[in-house]
Amino acid sequence: MKDSELLQALKIQLAQYKTFDCQLRHENIIDIEPNEDIDSMGLPLEPTVNRVGFCNNSFRSAAISCAHTTAAVKFKSLIEKISQQVEIPQKYLHLKAFDDLLCEIYLQDHKKGRLEKEYAFAEFYYKRGMDREEIKLEINKVEVQHSKLVAELELLRQAILTTLDQLIH
Repeated sequence: MKDSELLQALKIQLAQYKTFDCQLRHENIIDIEPNEDIDSMGLPLEPTVNRVGFCNNSFRSAAISCAHTTAAVKFKSLIEKISQQVEIPQKYLHLKAFDDLLCEIYLQDHKKGRLEKEYAFAEFYYKRGMDREEIKLEINKVEVQHSKLVAELELLRQAILTTLDQLIH
């Protein structure tokens, strides 16, 4: 198989992966339930938090921007395969930038999850005032930052596909 044919086949596989700006919807909380159980020290356990949950698996399997799928790992593996098969300067494959963006997306995912839980507990325990408003503002900031990161990841994905196009032709 010639390099251009291999690159075309790998490009087709890479193009199946997408980015989606979900604003980390799966971290949103539906409700919170009291927990009557106690821990080993006799203290009450915290309430149970019920979240919206993940998108369906078939959707997530193609979403490289999702923190709860192996799609990004598979996407990166294809990029690494390209670098092993064809001589391409690493700067055109953007592996470090890809990893950095994924790490930031994962951090935003955890941050939103923590903030959503904090907000739910504030409501559950009837805490009033600035705390809840400040938490909501922080949640909004996380969603905005996540959207920016997903947009950057999409630009990177497009740059990789464009590089492959240039190498194929």
